[in-house]
Amino acid sequence: MSKHRMTQLRALEGRRVSLALADGSRIDDGQLVSAGRTQLRTIWVFVNGTDTFVPLTDVVDVWETATLQSEAA
Repeated sequence: MSKHRMTQLRALEGRRVSLALADGSRIDDGQLVSAGRTQLRTIWVFVNGTDTFVPLTDVVDVWETATLQSEAA
């Protein structure tokens, strides 16, 4: 994964994201805890109450999940 792409991923840390994986599966609406560091080649996502670690090589795409914001009455 390119350095530019890693910078983009790190900008999403702490936000709700969905991931498309190389095997065609997806992880939807998880919190991106960590996008990995130089020696660590995994993305850490907290989804459905579980910590999930996904190898960067398995990640095809990542996008921020829209969150619903309640309107102030």
